[in-house]
Amino acid sequence: MDRAGRSPCSLLGLDTLSRGARIFGMSKPARLGLLGLGTVGSGLVEIVRKNAASIEKRSGVRLEIVRALVKSPGKARPLPLEQVVLDAESIFNDPGIDIVVEVMGGIEPAKGYILRALEAGKSVVTANKAVLAAHGAEIFQKAKDTGKQLGFEASVCGGIPIIRALSSGMIANEVDELVGILNGTSNYILTRMYKDKLSFEEALRLAQVNGLAEADPTFDVEGIDAAHKLIVLTELTFQTKATLDDLEREGITQIEPVDIKVADEFGFVIKPVAVARRQGDALDLRVHPALVPFEHPLGPVSDEFNAVMVKGDATGEMIFHGKGAGSLPTASAVMSDIIEIARNPSSGVMWNPTKSRRVNHLEGRSRYYLRFPIHDRSGLIGKIATVLGNYGISITHALARLNNGTGNVMIVTHETSETEVCRALAEITAAGVLSGEPLSLRILE
Repeated sequence: MDRAGRSPCSLLGLDTLSRGARIFGMSKPARLGLLGLGTVGSGLVEIVRKNAASIEKRSGVRLEIVRALVKSPGKARPLPLEQVVLDAESIFNDPGIDIVVEVMGGIEPAKGYILRALEAGKSVVTANKAVLAAHGAEIFQKAKDTGKQLGFEASVCGGIPIIRALSSGMIANEVDELVGILNGTSNYILTRMYKDKLSFEEALRLAQVNGLAEADPTFDVEGIDAAHKLIVLTELTFQTKATLDDLEREGITQIEPVDIKVADEFGFVIKPVAVARRQGDALDLRVHPALVPFEHPLGPVSDEFNAVMVKGDATGEMIFHGKGAGSLPTASAVMSDIIEIARNPSSGVMWNPTKSRRVNHLEGRSRYYLRFPIHDRSGLIGKIATVLGNYGISITHALARLNNGTGNVMIVTHETSETEVCRALAEITAAGVLSGEPLSLRILE
């Protein structure tokens, strides 16, 4: 307080809007039309019901859900029947709706609906990383042409405000590197394999039971979801156009309990990581599982939590951590965009990706974890070590686990090139000495 009894917020003018709204009844309305009433849409309805009064008190924005589009009638919905519609045009043509919230997912009809909403003079909030990864430039150009806003905080990392941090909080920085765990489902599966000693299949079923994995989990476990999110972050952070073809992408389906156990014995935990790294005038983009040291900031990030490490030239290294999956964390991020657009209708995130940088997977050097499934034969381990040595790959740790004549040889290497690892594995596989496909995982330093 100053001598006049004013708070620091009052002196800075930061609480003027919300105080004015409370005293004079000047709350700004945010009348919402939802496209989709599934997991995230239902979470948004729950937040509005529980927290609308406190949100209005703190932000000066009065929330009202006007209508929600669903695919089929007859299901139990968290809204009254008269607010549930089957025709999207009834939302686009309603002059009483200010903001359209797209939470249906997929490319189409979501893309068409977003463009139609902008054409109809509505601002749009979307949680759809797939449509932004594929058509973000077109959608943002439409928003620019129509003078409307597009919020997409919820498209990456659930409840973590990483979009706002990169587009506003770190806007003075040149970002050199972004490393994170972007898919909560994959992280949950690997966590349960580590902590509960489950197989991949058992951990996946548990994720499905707990609502963290779809009936068809392909997008999550094959790294497609994380790749979509990395593209969104890349185009926003580096203003450089990227596609799925530009990324190296590996899923987690090949990870076995023996890998989890041996990684732990060597001082690592396996995590699903995404990397965007500036290398000269190019960008290296990768999504893959990696061995992460226990002491690394990403090491303790477990279950459905996400984390993003960002290295800026002014701030240095920063880490953002929070729940990356679930209806309420994602709905919370959707709500933050709604409030921002309602309070500041002329604000917006710059999305202008160019092709000024070469974007692809670049040759890099790393330490590697290698697993070779074998039949127990005399001299076999020596043969594997010889081939690796011929390609200049030296070994720091080696371990063999055999049972009834079969098992695995696990190796951790010194830093080496990806090309040499691939060549060595191809030669070992072609020699016919293995009982299955070898596995190679990078070590994230």
